[in-house]
Amino acid sequence: MSDTSRQLRDLLDAAVGDPPHTVTVQAVRRRVARRRIIESVAAVLVAVLVAGVGVAVATQAHGSGVANGPRPAAGAPRYYVQQQFGTGPAASTVVRATATGKVTATVRCQPGTSLVQRAIAAATRRTFFLACQTHTGPRGKQVITGSRIYRFHLTAAGRIAGYSLVPGGSLGGLSAGEVTAAANGSEIAVGTLPAGHVSPSESADIMVINTRTGARAVWHSSPAVPGKMALAAGDLSLTADGRELVYLGTPRCIAGHCQPTGNGQEVRALRPAAAGGQLSSSRLLVRQATLGRLASTYLDGAVVSADGSSVDVLKMLSPGQGPTTVSVIKVSAATGRPVRVLYRVTTGNGFSFQTFSSDPSRGYLILVAGPPGGTIPNGYIYHRHLVPLAPADGSNVSYETW
Repeated sequence: MSDTSRQLRDLLDAAVGDPPHTVTVQAVRRRVARRRIIESVAAVLVAVLVAGVGVAVATQAHGSGVANGPRPAAGAPRYYVQQQFGTGPAASTVVRATATGKVTATVRCQPGTSLVQRAIAAATRRTFFLACQTHTGPRGKQVITGSRIYRFHLTAAGRIAGYSLVPGGSLGGLSAGEVTAAANGSEIAVGTLPAGHVSPSESADIMVINTRTGARAVWHSSPAVPGKMALAAGDLSLTADGRELVYLGTPRCIAGHCQPTGNGQEVRALRPAAAGGQLSSSRLLVRQATLGRLASTYLDGAVVSADGSSVDVLKMLSPGQGPTTVSVIKVSAATGRPVRVLYRVTTGNGFSFQTFSSDPSRGYLILVAGPPGGTIPNGYIYHRHLVPLAPADGSNVSYETW
């Protein structure tokens, strides 16, 4: 077993227990299934973690379903970017037309670099940001040496009009992971680790970059303390103006052996995002315990609204009796209390999960989650229904955004 494989295995064991392809009720009750604990790590790590957690959306969502949903929304973005499993890096990330699923472009990094899984973020006016890794060494034994953040625009026909390096986006010595962008494109946030380091004893920092000036600020994770739990930050999102950075914190043991604390996940905010500092100085927005019992509830995603007044939270519920449900809930950022259910689907004995994201306006949420077996529908939430995206089978989808 290579060092990378051993590190990935150790991280999966620390994060989710025995790596599942799908999640059963029993696994949920043992709290061993799911979570991309460190979103901001090397591309291969994120790909493995996401692949380990499956995905799909079923058909009966809070009285509505995929088949009987409304027609596609007229205001939905015309194109979306899709990353898939099972193909080479250059061919696995494409631009598709929302209405037809037709591939209009392929997203590629420059020669000598590779695209990071999940590291694509959308801004308005068909603008996208993506992270590419630089590396050295022979094929199969490559070592990451740094990262670069690029920007590209789509034409009206869905073609890529060229790539440009973001000012401040050359991250030597750092491995980039998840990327998020303000709707106006003024700020991006990137999860980072020291290049070549993939270890359960490390937790990612978050770097905020001003895309006009190249100015950077870093939010540092807490130092590893043996025997202490810490919140690993993932599911990054920025308000439309880039002033507030929101993340989902998941308790994990980052050094040695930790005793459970009984504290659940938290959605937290950093403001102003461009200030930098310690992640521990963030403001609490939502507690997992407010949305359900810790023993039967898990949060698998969070996206802040454009104005920061609410957070759309993806919740998995496995009650002691009855089937598992997957819900998207709008929660007030001021009170931490649920406002309304945007979508709900019953998934039976467990669930599969792949991706949860939003367009820059936060009006159209992509969700690929559902039953633990069979075809995995691919769609976006509209009027409490799931409107299919083409191709409708999301079994090989690892990430989507628009």
